Amino acid sequence: MMNRTINPGEDYRAQAREFCRENPQTAFLLQRLKAHDRLVYEHSLRSAFFSLMLARGLGLPKPEQDLVYRSALLMDYGKLLLAPARSGQPKDGAATVLDHPLLTVGALASLIEQGLIDREAILAHHENLDGTGYPYGLVWEDITLHARILRVADGFASMTVADTRNGKMTGTAEALGELYRWSDIQYDEDLVELLCRYYPDHVGKREEPVKAQVIKLINH
Repeated sequence: MMNRTINPGEDYRAQAREFCRENPQTAFLLQRLKAHDRLVYEHSLRSAFFSLMLARGLGLPKPEQDLVYRSALLMDYGKLLLAPARSGQPKDGAATVLDHPLLTVGALASLIEQGLIDREAILAHHENLDGTGYPYGLVWEDITLHARILRVADGFASMTVADTRNGKMTGTAEALGELYRWSDIQYDEDLVELLCRYYPDHVGKREEPVKAQVIKLINH
C-alpha cells in the first residue's frame, strides 16, 4: 500500500526549507542556483517534491528517500556553469544544456563521494527508456530506479504550472495523460501509475484501474 505521508497539496517550498535546515550544504547550493536562475530553482524544488512523493510511495527507506530528494533538488545545478548564449549558437566545444548532467556531477563531486548525491541518477535524469535521451542514450536496463524517479518527476514538473501565490497546480490532468502516452517509451509506467494515484480527481473514478482512466482521458 502506498505511503501517503506526503500530500500533493503540501507546499513544496516548505518541504525544501525544512530539509535545508538540516542540510546546510544543500541550502547553500540551492541559494546559488536561485540567485543564478529563479525559474530553474523553482523547477528543482517542484521536481524534488514529486521525486519524494514517488520515493515514499515506493516505501523506500528514509535515508534513500533523502538521497533521492537531495539528488533531485540539485540535479540541474550544472546549469550554473553554462555560459549565457549571446549569439544564439554556442561556440565550438562549448558546453550546452545537454551537458548539464555531466557538469552537475562534476560540480557536486564532494557530495557524491560522501554518498549524499546519487551520481547515476543525476547523470541519467534525462535518459529515456527507449534510448532517445541524453547524455548517453541509455535504455531500460541501464537506467537505475532513482534516475527513473527523477525522470518522471522532472517531466511532471515541466508539464504543470504552480501558482506562485498558493502553489496550486494547473495542467495536472493533461500532464498525467502525457506521461502515460509516453510510458515505457520515455517514462517508467509503474512510476507514472504511482504518481497518478496521488491525483485520483484528475484521472477519473477510483474504481477503475488508473491506466484505463488515463487512456480515457487521452482519447477524450
